[in-house]
Amino acid sequence: MKENLKPIYTLTGTVVHGKGIGKHVGTPTANLEIEKNTILPESGVYVATVLIDRKRYYGITHVGMRPTLDNDNTISIETHILDFDRDIYRCTITVNLYKKLREVKKFNELSLLLEQIRSDRLSVQQFWGLKQINHTLCMDLKSHCVMIDQQEVYLSTNEFEVLYMLYSSPQTTFTKKEIYEKIWNEPTNNHLHAVENTIFQIRKRLKPYCKGQEYIKTVIGYGYKFNSK
Repeated sequence: MKENLKPIYTLTGTVVHGKGIGKHVGTPTANLEIEKNTILPESGVYVATVLIDRKRYYGITHVGMRPTLDNDNTISIETHILDFDRDIYRCTITVNLYKKLREVKKFNELSLLLEQIRSDRLSVQQFWGLKQINHTLCMDLKSHCVMIDQQEVYLSTNEFEVLYMLYSSPQTTFTKKEIYEKIWNEPTNNHLHAVENTIFQIRKRLKPYCKGQEYIKTVIGYGYKFNSK
């Protein structure tokens, strides 16, 4: 059984504060500070387990530089722990690596990195035979395709463009005016109801597939943002 597999590498250290970008876009990570001169595994993204207070959790561990987010050569060790929301800052944890999923790579857009992380989550769940709890939404700009848990969802052109605008910048809240002028490519002229109606239609089309998860968050008094949690 895979539960009895021996790790290919083990790292123990203290969880320290990172830049907080992962938490901001719905994929928080535990950033590990280890002793100096520790020999690290080769750079890459790994299937991992995490031991916290003698309890085991599943996760994805990144070892190496962060070319999409940073412009320096700093090596980071950070783990996204599946379905975990505790504050473990300053805790000592042990991370066991079992399989290298892929190389570290640079993505031209943050949305593409988030899409890859969602794919990595599925790979970890499949590796351990875990039940897939999260209903993952993925968008492909080239094929104009929206998928939730491998089921295609039909959206009109404007619906797709509005959703992709939010999806591709999950850290940003957009006003209705910004959405209208970007997607309709003209001044609003009090036509903000077009944005409201489009958001309503998107939610309606996604509802049968997302099983209660709300992908578009209304920021009262301001506008809308993508809910990546």
